[in-house]
Amino acid sequence: MAASFTADPVDESLRHWWDELGVPARTAFAPYNQVFQALLDGDGPLAANRHGVNVVLVRLDRWRDAEADDLAAAVRHSAGRAPVPHLVVCCPPPPGTSAAAAETRLAAALSADPRVRVVTSADLAALYPVADYFDAYGERSADVPYTRAMFAALGTVVARAAHAWLTPRPKVIAVDADNTLWDGVVGEDGTFGVRVPAARRAFQELLLAQRAAGRLIAICSKNTEADVLAVLADHPDMVLRPEHVTAHRIDWRPKSANLAALAAELDLGLDAFVFLDDNPVEVAEVRAAHPEVLALTLPLDGVADYLRHCWPLDHTAVTDDDRERAERYAVEARRRAARTAAPSMASFLDGLGLVVDVRPMAPADLARTAQLTQRTNQFNLTTVRRTAAELSTVDVLVVDVADRFGSYGQVGVVVHEVWGDRLAVETFLLSCRVLGRGVEHRVLAMLGAHAANWGLTEIALAYAPTDRNRPAYDFLTGLPGVRREGDAFVLSTVDALGARYEPPAAAPPAAVESTAVPGRPADAERVHRIASGLTSAAAVLAAIDSRHAAATVETDDPTEARVAAIWAELLDFPPTSVHDNFHELGGHSLALVRFAVRVRDDFGVELPVDALFTDAFTVADIARTIKRHESAGLDDLLAELEQLSDDEVRALLDADR
Repeated sequence: MAASFTADPVDESLRHWWDELGVPARTAFAPYNQVFQALLDGDGPLAANRHGVNVVLVRLDRWRDAEADDLAAAVRHSAGRAPVPHLVVCCPPPPGTSAAAAETRLAAALSADPRVRVVTSADLAALYPVADYFDAYGERSADVPYTRAMFAALGTVVARAAHAWLTPRPKVIAVDADNTLWDGVVGEDGTFGVRVPAARRAFQELLLAQRAAGRLIAICSKNTEADVLAVLADHPDMVLRPEHVTAHRIDWRPKSANLAALAAELDLGLDAFVFLDDNPVEVAEVRAAHPEVLALTLPLDGVADYLRHCWPLDHTAVTDDDRERAERYAVEARRRAARTAAPSMASFLDGLGLVVDVRPMAPADLARTAQLTQRTNQFNLTTVRRTAAELSTVDVLVVDVADRFGSYGQVGVVVHEVWGDRLAVETFLLSCRVLGRGVEHRVLAMLGAHAANWGLTEIALAYAPTDRNRPAYDFLTGLPGVRREGDAFVLSTVDALGARYEPPAAAPPAAVESTAVPGRPADAERVHRIASGLTSAAAVLAAIDSRHAAATVETDDPTEARVAAIWAELLDFPPTSVHDNFHELGGHSLALVRFAVRVRDDFGVELPVDALFTDAFTVADIARTIKRHESAGLDDLLAELEQLSDDEVRALLDADR
């Protein structure tokens, strides 16, 4: 993390989120106010980051417009070098000022780069508003310009963005109908008797926004199919319409069985599904049968806000492939019908008119290419996950496929380099949507053509077995002339050029792609806890403070107890006694300033410098100092009151009332 101000206090909320999410992460800070140096330094902490996220926190009210342009260039430079995503957060300026123009300029300059995400101060305020966000005292003391609540909001936005980059995203949102899409029961109330109030319309609009960003919408309801479809088609207040629904299962079977049927129809694993229902019993049944499904019970009120804070529904970058996904599934239904009608698999493939294009990756392909490496598990020879930044530093070929029904889009990735007389393929993957059609053999033949043009005699395909990539192993072992050498399958360039697909007599079963990362199952309870409770900076602070509550010392003095609790939040080692010394517990100058800010906020006392920089700095010592200054403030107030007349006192009381 690099920042244009002292940003260390943000680590309090970040540590909370890493614990909450079970993410083994820590925050490394670049030197104070050296944003450009950190972004451009080839040996600095941002350049050395290989497995996480690089974050830049900036206040653009301090900068000129030209400096915003320079910052965009520096971020692009860093993103092109470090193989991790970059997050730029525009932090709010002081009250009464604005940096909106510079923030808009910066966001526009970086909008086309899939390696970078920009969060403006307006985005931040919309998601986690903080009324009392600016701390003039902290800014004067140590350039700590924000309150503890604001730092909690900043940390939450950073953790949420990191979570979106580092964990797989669902592909399908399956929803119930009665008392979920609308109020009422259509079987009892009729098509026009169910109610679609503003809150339900807001929920449907959110579903459509998710669809526009690439997620499929499905309906899974215990109901009469014709009744539900009639509401979708004919109710005047509905926003969600039949054409927006990719698939549905509406009958009286268990919802777990219908979700499995939907997964089979869409050729997706159940771990790609989010299931939303108002009935906790139905949600429990789905969780018991399919723990890989993220099944959530929607609240009675505030459904749209709940889903806005459902972190797995966040997007990193929305690609053209995402936007076209719903339409592509409609085309795939026509392909399935043609496959069913064909007398044999060979005749189906002959009539398909398949076109496979293997070409060098262009800058516009970066986001989709990274997405494929993150999501593809079955036909993926090594399952190495790569970011857009990392892919921009290696040689990459991408695979586009089309047929007479339409385009499949970009469905494959090959990462390669030349080793002596070999073409070494480090990554070879294909989306499950084109498996069983010979695309993998055509790609290998084209790699053979590349190797021949470069004068290479062999192709080595790296392979790392997983519990999901058996289709890749079957392909490799079925190639003519192939031999195993360590972690690679090797064949001659001539054999690669001759690779051909021999279709079976019957169509093979459709591949079902899984998006889950082994060892990281969806935690529905955690997701629900965050979406329903940790939706504001105040709630995050309350959760942090509740964890520190156990670190209190034994004392009957409330001031000592509060001081000990603050130290437990600020220091690496919480106090165990009122005689523990601040500096011996790891207190440094910045922690000292943060403590002074907390004393001012909690006790209304601004401690003088000589009270802070002293060796007599135990819990008991500083509690006595605070009480002494509180008493002095009260004496001054009483003295001032004694100078007032009775009429002036009555006027003050009236004004107070």
